[in-house]
Amino acid sequence: EAVADVEIERFGAKDVKDLSWQSLMDAYTCTECGRCTAVCPANITGKLLSPRKIMMDTRDRIEGVGSQLLGINIKADENHTLLEYYISKEEIWACTTCNACTNECPVDIDQVSIIMELRRYFYLEEAGCTGTLNAAITNIENNGAPWQFSMEDRMLWAEGLEVSTMASQLAQGKKPEYLFWVGSAGAFDDRYKKVTREFVKILNHLNINYSVLGTEESDSGDIARRAGNEMVYQMQAMMNIEVLNGYEVKKIITCDPHDFNTIKNEYPDLDGNFEVIHHSQFLQQMISEGSLSINDGILKGKKITYHDPCYLGRGNKEYEAPRSVLKALPAKNIEMGRNKQFALCCGAGGGQMFKEAEKGDKEIFIERTEEAIGTGCDIIATACPFCMTMMTDGLKYKNKEEEVKNYDIAELVSMSLSL
Repeated sequence: EAVADVEIERFGAKDVKDLSWQSLMDAYTCTECGRCTAVCPANITGKLLSPRKIMMDTRDRIEGVGSQLLGINIKADENHTLLEYYISKEEIWACTTCNACTNECPVDIDQVSIIMELRRYFYLEEAGCTGTLNAAITNIENNGAPWQFSMEDRMLWAEGLEVSTMASQLAQGKKPEYLFWVGSAGAFDDRYKKVTREFVKILNHLNINYSVLGTEESDSGDIARRAGNEMVYQMQAMMNIEVLNGYEVKKIITCDPHDFNTIKNEYPDLDGNFEVIHHSQFLQQMISEGSLSINDGILKGKKITYHDPCYLGRGNKEYEAPRSVLKALPAKNIEMGRNKQFALCCGAGGGQMFKEAEKGDKEIFIERTEEAIGTGCDIIATACPFCMTMMTDGLKYKNKEEEVKNYDIAELVSMSLSL
């Protein structure tokens, strides 16, 4: 009898009864203006997702459940749940979690929260994750990274560079000022390993007192959480927090806006409290202090356009640091039409980096690359490993990789310092 009374914990939301009161109130707050859908990168490129429809469907389902509870419509079908009857799996998997919709909403409602709750249910309760994304999450669970690499290979990027680990510093009784969080992409992605190396060269050039976790670092869990696998996220987060707290880490620098956002804003919920700095903010600080002296070098006269990463820009309201760094370079800066809080997503967030795009008219990264190329730039500057991948793929798709180059801001600073 006692066993029968135990309520089994359920993850995410299948129906409106599973949503928070905030989400239910948001459905009624929605004015149906459609501004959210007008800026949604998935909708712009012909996918099924419409944030406006998400809110209207939620409200319609609330009305159906409410009328049944009040005895007004006792024939209402209980199988007409919010997930699948009103909102399809294609809709929830098309979301990049870029938060363009929430940024645009005139009444400050949160469409993404409902999408994520449905995604969590679909992933954890119905094993509804797509193949390639599920493989990435499994790799994180087994290897601490979304790719099939051993954790023992997590320091191979540093070959030939002077980089100390926290363990080696502790053995000498030393305590670095900063931990450089390399991240999975920084450690294993062939293109972004180059960014990691160039940023480390800058740190060494400045004689910054820093170390890395090396093989003790594991994936932040961001990808798992955005995909809807809350259990793997929490497992990764708690494991990392234990390691970081064990070394009494106070300040963290990272090049990855996704890890930046997760460690800064989400780890505190699990007692992981750290001062987290994105590398664009660190570089801005070093330039403003006069610690970095930029020379004319090979960038003189080049035209650069900057692509705002969603989790650095809309996610953390950081638009000026990377632009300040680029303004310090001997190059001409050109803005895309959609920039800062209105910037178009690259298409890789929300787990999209590791899954096939939902059916539509065009892939989001192509739309964004076309906008960048349209500025007449010589260089697309990025500050995120996922954006780097998508912009690089976009340039290849458009056969523009010889004419237009894609660099991280750290690489551009390193070039200007001739490191």
